[in-house]
Amino acid sequence: MSADLLSVLQQINQNAFKGMKPVDLCFGTVATANPVTITLEGTMQAIPSAAIVLCEAVQARETVATDSAGDTVTVTLSTALTVGERVIMLRCSAGQQFLVLSRA
Repeated sequence: MSADLLSVLQQINQNAFKGMKPVDLCFGTVATANPVTITLEGTMQAIPSAAIVLCEAVQARETVATDSAGDTVTVTLSTALTVGERVIMLRCSAGQQFLVLSRA
């Protein structure tokens, strides 16, 4: 009897956890580049820049390097998101924040 009760309580806990959706994979399209806003695929909901966190892979990054001739050059490591690009995101904190992982 106690094993059945434990099993039922575990199932209730798992269902409640799934209902909270702590993290969910989703896609979107960049609506504006500066500041970045993204339209959520499926709902067409606009995600404001305050709710977006960008990984390094989707941020503009440059570094200074020296070429074989000894000249200093600026090298672009990755480029910023542009309008119309499709992105892969994690929806966190029940949709309060979106972590942009990469371009789709």
